[in-house]
Amino acid sequence: MNAKQTIMKPPYANTEDINAISEKFMQDVLDGTLVECQWVIKCVKRAVSLRKNSEANGHYYDPVSAAKPVLFARWCRHLKGPLANEPIYLEPWQCFIICEIYGWKSVETGLRIVRSVYIEVPRKSGKSTLLSVLGIYHLLADNEVSPEVYSAATTRDQAKIVWGDALQIVKRSPNLAKRLQTWKTSITDEANNGKFIPLSADAATLEGLNPSFSVVDELHVHKTPEVFDVLSVASGAREQPILFGISTAGTDKEGICYNQRTYLTKVLDGHVEDFTFFGCIWTIDEGDDWRDVKAWQKANPNYGVSVRPDDLDRLAKQAGESPSAETNFRTKRLNEWRNATAAWILTSDWESCDKVRPPLEFWEGKPCYIGLDLASVSDFACRELIFGGDNGEVYSYLTSYLPFDTVMDKAGHMGSQYRQWMDNGSLVATDGNVTDLSYIKNHLLEDCERFDVREIAYDPYGATELSAALIDEGLPMIKVGQSIMSLTDGAKELERLIKSKKLVHGGDPVLSWMISNCVIYVDPNDNIKVKKETYENKIDGVIALIMALSRYMVSGGNIPAPRIRTL
Repeated sequence: MNAKQTIMKPPYANTEDINAISEKFMQDVLDGTLVECQWVIKCVKRAVSLRKNSEANGHYYDPVSAAKPVLFARWCRHLKGPLANEPIYLEPWQCFIICEIYGWKSVETGLRIVRSVYIEVPRKSGKSTLLSVLGIYHLLADNEVSPEVYSAATTRDQAKIVWGDALQIVKRSPNLAKRLQTWKTSITDEANNGKFIPLSADAATLEGLNPSFSVVDELHVHKTPEVFDVLSVASGAREQPILFGISTAGTDKEGICYNQRTYLTKVLDGHVEDFTFFGCIWTIDEGDDWRDVKAWQKANPNYGVSVRPDDLDRLAKQAGESPSAETNFRTKRLNEWRNATAAWILTSDWESCDKVRPPLEFWEGKPCYIGLDLASVSDFACRELIFGGDNGEVYSYLTSYLPFDTVMDKAGHMGSQYRQWMDNGSLVATDGNVTDLSYIKNHLLEDCERFDVREIAYDPYGATELSAALIDEGLPMIKVGQSIMSLTDGAKELERLIKSKKLVHGGDPVLSWMISNCVIYVDPNDNIKVKKETYENKIDGVIALIMALSRYMVSGGNIPAPRIRTL
């Protein structure tokens, strides 16, 4: 049996079963039957301590209230996979979380103690299902007067993920469908005047709220604490509200998500005593080998349940071959907080693409795509030509330009490098102290005479005068913005071509230097953007290549060319 698979079968039937599952989970963590990270162990030890000191703290554990949301889940139906339309039975780790949130009450008031929750789990751990069930529970069964339940996110589409799953659960669950009403943008309960609504980070929609239960999904995406803070303040009018933040790991350690995580670690370490706050983190520990199956099991509470071992194995193999894939795998599937940037292309992979190219004369009259990055007038400008081979290869030809004064004035090792590149023809030095754009214009006009130039992709920033002149000449100029959304497809295609050895760059020394300067930023949606870490680390030629590839993919695909017989 996998370490994380369901402990009790057949599924729980009553309050005693559920509390027994929670207790067994805690015992299995403490005695090592379940191998967990330090934060899960500390969370369980805190739960044990709460039981020992409940009287002194003025608290008591109510097993009926603890089990109620878990029992309620059986009224709900799974939406996907082999269990579609079957009742939802929560896993032991989920039972533990629910019992700790809903079981603890104040001796003085009889109300729940926990008001804020932060849970961090990797993808595919059943977050949306758990939150959807809890949202419906609070709408229908938490005995709140006029309950207001909100699923909040940075965008309405993201907010609708949890709410949308809840909507479908209601429609597929006979007992719920009889009681609740479903609408285009809400789920309501006429019997108790309750509503369940998705919310986006829009100031106009965040006014006048009185939430009894709020969930903020994928908290790491939130660039500001606005939504979280508004819901926290607005819930103050309720007697026992819950604000539930849940997320996978991310890269922004300055945001609200990492702040919540840091606060939780202080609570779990015993540096802060806050009985109203509960949370747990599933990840790997420092020193664990992220390639090890045991680390995957430790980080994924639903390993062997909704997290498929073969899927993790596939993604881990991809991660071993690509720095960007490694960052994504370790962040999203092992819940490690990683830097937003990471080294991109391995030197060995790049060198494997250093194969002999045919001379440019070979491509005369054949389809060509061009990328143009002008950057600063006193710095590098790059013109990249690409041609498609008949077996999926892409042949790269870069011309780099620098003002002659810049080349001669550059000191140190890079100055010597610039002058060497100029002497061997890898770098074109234009007269004066700024790049003479007439060189580039004339070269592009020659390109259009020699090759079947389909498109010239250019960054409109800094290229206004030249692009206007080239458009007047009738050249096929296409604007390509520098946003992450504009460049991610071209960057991913370049990475794929390099890994598959389908790029042929001929060992261009300037392009090789620039590729070594590249790091990547990975956003929450797995888009990537190529960046440089310092001003000195130029990457203009790589950006020109990515722009050319982005148009090649959209407008040409792999344009076949006659097989190269001789070089």
